Amino acid sequence: MKVHRFQALVIGGLCLGAAVLAGETYNQHQQLVELQAAARNVPADPAPALRRDIDALGNTLTTLQPQVAAMGDAQAQHASAQTTFSQQLEEMAASLKAVQVAPSGPSNTDFSALEQRLGKTEIALATLSARASTPPADTRPVAPVGQKTKAKAPAPPLTLLGIETRGAVRFVAALPTGALSLSTVHLLQPGDSLNGWQLRAIREDEAVFHVPGHGDRTLPLP
Repeated sequence: MKVHRFQALVIGGLCLGAAVLAGETYNQHQQLVELQAAARNVPADPAPALRRDIDALGNTLTTLQPQVAAMGDAQAQHASAQTTFSQQLEEMAASLKAVQVAPSGPSNTDFSALEQRLGKTEIALATLSARASTPPADTRPVAPVGQKTKAKAPAPPLTLLGIETRGAVRFVAALPTGALSLSTVHLLQPGDSLNGWQLRAIREDEAVFHVPGHGDRTLPLP
C-alpha cells in the first residue's frame, strides 16, 4: 500500500512538473514569437542605401564637372561677343549721327522754291526774248579809221537763279541760256564750269566767273 502511494506521489509530481514545464515552454514560445514579430517590424539598416546614394551623387558630380567647365567657357564667349556687339552698336550710332549732321540732298521744299524761281526766270527770259526780237537802232559812234576796236566780252551763256544751301555748302543755281526745263538746272560750286564759264567765287549777292580769253566776270545774283 505504501509503495502504491509513493508511486502515485511520484507520478503526480512528475505530472505536475510536466505541466509546469509545459507552461514555461509555452511562455517562452510566446516570447519568441513576439520577439520575431518585433524583429520583423524593426526598420532596415539605412547605412547601405545611404552609401549607395553617396556613391551615385559622387558619380553625378564627376559627370557634371566637364559640363560646368564647358558652360563657363560658353559664358565667357557670350560675354566677349556681347562686348563686340556693343562696340559695333556704338560705331553704328556714331555713323548714324554723322550722317544726320552731314548735309542732305535737295528736299521737296528746295525744289518748290527752285521751281518758283524758275517760273520767274522763264517770265524774264520771255521778256528778254520779246525785246531781242526788236533790234534797237544802232547809235554806236563810228570808230575812227585806224583805231583798233576792243573785243567785247561775250554775253553770259547762263542765267543765275540764286544761291542754294545744303548744310554748310553753298551752290549757285544756274540755267543754261535757252533752256526752260527744271531738269537743266545746274548747282555749281567754285571750280565747276557751265558752257565754258568757270565759277570762281560765291559772294553775298554776286558770283564771279572766269571767262576764257576775257578774265573774270561778276554776275549779280537775284
